[in-house]
Amino acid sequence: MSDASEEGRGERLIAVRDSKDPDGPKLFFSVSAWRDFLDRIKAGKHELPEDMRALLDERFVV
Repeated sequence: MSDASEEGRGERLIAVRDSKDPDGPKLFFSVSAWRDFLDRIKAGKHELPEDMRALLDERFVV
């Protein structure tokens, strides 16, 4: 699994993909599900390396 990902915003969905495989599969989340996911990460409910947590804080704000 790659450590690179891209996120794009649609009107009602958040699309996430591996930036090293742009033609590969994409995951789609509702805005509320994406926000809940990020809130859980920020609350420490998912274990992530500190550098990834900082990246999420600065890049993936809903």
